[in-house]
Amino acid sequence: MLMTTLILASKADSASLTLHQAMVEANTWESTSSPLGELLISTEIDAHMLLVNEIHIRSDNIGKMHMDSINKNIDDIIVLSKHVSSSEVPAMTVHPIGVPTGQKMGESGRSGGVYGTLVPPNPRMAAFLRAIVRKGALEPNLCNFDLTLEATHHGPVMSLPTMYVEIGSSEKEWTDSHLASIWAEIIVENLSAKAPDLNKRWMLCIGGGHYAPRHRDILIRSNELVGHILPSYSLPDVNEEESLHNFGEILRAAILSMRAARPEAQVIAHLDRKSMNSDLRRYIVAKLGTFDVDVVRGKQLLIIE
Repeated sequence: MLMTTLILASKADSASLTLHQAMVEANTWESTSSPLGELLISTEIDAHMLLVNEIHIRSDNIGKMHMDSINKNIDDIIVLSKHVSSSEVPAMTVHPIGVPTGQKMGESGRSGGVYGTLVPPNPRMAAFLRAIVRKGALEPNLCNFDLTLEATHHGPVMSLPTMYVEIGSSEKEWTDSHLASIWAEIIVENLSAKAPDLNKRWMLCIGGGHYAPRHRDILIRSNELVGHILPSYSLPDVNEEESLHNFGEILRAAILSMRAARPEAQVIAHLDRKSMNSDLRRYIVAKLGTFDVDVVRGKQLLIIE
């Protein structure tokens, strides 16, 4: 049975609609009926595109629901979304999803998802990051943009490997058809190319800011793949037992979700060492060891493929 990528867009998100229109124009599609929304099937790439009414961050398990409705497997999901930032710095970002912070495990996240539930990440993320950085070097319009990763955050809950592709950070960018066409071109190019090697290792990134500058630097200077990104604000206080317990659950969820997405691929870890003190670093390295996850230094990642 063929495997297919689901591209998810939402009528409740202006940037998502702009990106959806760019995808319509960048490819050839056939319309078909779906109980979930407006469904288009590409005649050129192995992709379905579903436009739903509700906001995507609340569309829990829609990938599985879509599979059931069409009686066909899909292997990953790309969600088209706006990026919101209080600074309103223009940005084009990619990120995995899940909720690594909260008060009580199992509570609903403020932006969808469930605290402690991390969604299998989409291994295409690193390729998308490198592609948008390359575009940034060629596109004058992107000279003032942050072209980057974001840490794992927000919903929805999904069982299939998922990534968000975003434009931000204000209405000006959300409705910019040219910016949307850049992402559309990258999506079509990526889905037209060979899929990521199922056996190729990938990185769990730990520490640093929300936009993961150190991890980003490694990824754009290597051929590594990336899974979850746990920023410094999700890390524990080594002197608080509950904090350590909760982080242990988050770390477990991150590793198991990556292994669920690609069972044959080795999970390695990259730490933003300067963002954590030595006690925290030792704790994280030891905890990763209990999951048989090796910590690899940045310089090694730039040499080893």
